[in-house]
Amino acid sequence: MNKLIVLSGHSGSGKTSLMRQIMKNEVVSFTTRKSRQGEIDGVDYKFISLEKFKELKEKGKLIEQVKYSGNYYGIDQEEFENKISLGNAFVIVDYHGMQQIKKVYPNCATLFLYTPYDQAYNQMIQRGHTYEQVEQRLSTYHEEIGNRKNYDYVIRNNYNRFNYTKGIISQIINSELNDGSNGIDIYQNKSFL
Repeated sequence: MNKLIVLSGHSGSGKTSLMRQIMKNEVVSFTTRKSRQGEIDGVDYKFISLEKFKELKEKGKLIEQVKYSGNYYGIDQEEFENKISLGNAFVIVDYHGMQQIKKVYPNCATLFLYTPYDQAYNQMIQRGHTYEQVEQRLSTYHEEIGNRKNYDYVIRNNYNRFNYTKGIISQIINSELNDGSNGIDIYQNKSFL
């Protein structure tokens, strides 16, 4: 059975940038929100209408769904089955999505990535978000940080330490994919600070 790596983290934690450099087989979530500048439909998200979301929900085709910042996000069964049939895969979801996915597909490792609030704030401003957008997206920061104890691994992504953090996550994933038999010491249920 192929392994699923489930990654969560608050907005601005660097989760998407890191994971896309480490693994290629991503289970792509859909969202009802509008695409942001530079986002590609089918790569960053599958952008769908609220009507399409309701249709998927009514037909029971969702394995995970959440509402975040006024928009719906989720993963449909077909997307998930296609990607996991190709091999080990990863998905980026929030805490509630992680809980739903673990019920459907228990062969997963859960990772939580975070940065200090001020670093996340500054990074999002540098990406071109308005102050209002940043404050809205970080409004759940403390709640999300509080849920980190429910993950297998917690990793802190410090500013200007991208490659260091990438190395830690790569080691964790390699250990998980090799059932811990690759000789790397990884301490489950611990924070990597």
